[in-house]
Amino acid sequence: MTSLILIALVGVLILLALGIPIYLVLMGVASILLVAEGRTIAGLGQHILDHLQSPILISVPFFILSAVLMQGGGLARILFDAALSWIGWIRGGLAISGVAATAVFAAITGSSAATTMAMGTLLVPLMEEKGYKTSFAMGLTAAAGTLGILIPPSLPMILFGLIAEESIPRLFLGGVIPGLMQAGLFATYIFFVANKVGGRAEPFGGTRHLVRTNIHAFPAYLIPIVVLGGIYGGFVTLTEAAVLGVLCALIAVLFVYRTAKFWEIPKMLTEAVDRTSVIILIIMGATLVSAWIIKSGVPQSFAASIVESDLKPWQFLLIMNACLLILGMFLEGVAIILIVLPVVFVVVRQLGIDMTHFAVVMVINIELALLSPPIGLNLFVMSNVTGRPVGEVLRGTIPFFLIMLCLLMLVTFVPALSTWLPNLVLGG
Repeated sequence: MTSLILIALVGVLILLALGIPIYLVLMGVASILLVAEGRTIAGLGQHILDHLQSPILISVPFFILSAVLMQGGGLARILFDAALSWIGWIRGGLAISGVAATAVFAAITGSSAATTMAMGTLLVPLMEEKGYKTSFAMGLTAAAGTLGILIPPSLPMILFGLIAEESIPRLFLGGVIPGLMQAGLFATYIFFVANKVGGRAEPFGGTRHLVRTNIHAFPAYLIPIVVLGGIYGGFVTLTEAAVLGVLCALIAVLFVYRTAKFWEIPKMLTEAVDRTSVIILIIMGATLVSAWIIKSGVPQSFAASIVESDLKPWQFLLIMNACLLILGMFLEGVAIILIVLPVVFVVVRQLGIDMTHFAVVMVINIELALLSPPIGLNLFVMSNVTGRPVGEVLRGTIPFFLIMLCLLMLVTFVPALSTWLPNLVLGG
């Protein structure tokens, strides 16, 4: 069995290197393995349908549609202007304002790619105009865009909750403090290196400008408040909150800010369907891989070997960090969760590791994967937005990548950073 797993893994990596879409690779390899063990094609189709009927999964296309509306409706600029009015006057204030606006935008969209694309289109040209080095501007925006999957709502957290059967609102809360810490660490780094990368303080626009700008941004602020407040106030379910987010986004871009026209909505719907289809196809393929992994007995054998080795929880987490960092170089984040989690969540529970803590550790690893070549999605998104080579984007992300590694180690060894807020709000 071990040799078969190695052969399958090598086959997957070779096919990905040849440029075959990840959902086809996962679906094809898993189908061959399951059929070879006696499963029928009809049985595989039924297995996929059974796993796609989760009510929580219905929220995914609505969160994606909300992200597309925010991106197409120009809310990134509104949030950025509001952040700039608060903190633009400090050293590196323009870049720090970009991080702050990205964090708020992430709390609306739940998507790293959407956050990176929207903020990259706005922030990189503006930072270049103000004298910042291009590689720094691109690296900052690509790295800050990863906040889209750590700060709630988060699509990877939703998938984690579905597989591990954990409370998704609890997982959402687990990402809040680490997400704010990441934004704070980025801002601190910018403050100290601003002079070296061409940054400077922006003139303070005055109290009247501050008030006017934030009143203008208030409807955009309301969207994450309404969505997350609805969830944690017990007023709506996760799916209902996602639909509510779409409704708020439509009202904001069509009637409040009027940054989108009615005739543009069908195009945005099409884009949302396209993005959702990619995620659903990856889920379908990874579902088959998970089925084969569970049928092979690998989780049970893995759990037994961990117990026999007498590993401490922190030692196990360090090993998982190393494995996830390597996998992140070759697999998309959704696929990592759907393939790895069924193997390890039994061990996580046996070792007494809080699942919310493990979820946050896993999502930070996926954030790092978004900046890791050769697959790193945010690197390519930023390259497409700016027209610059991926290598130049990669150079700019290096200091932020190292900061995120430090955050990963901190969260790994201090579980309270991810569990304190969920325990406070929802109970331990």
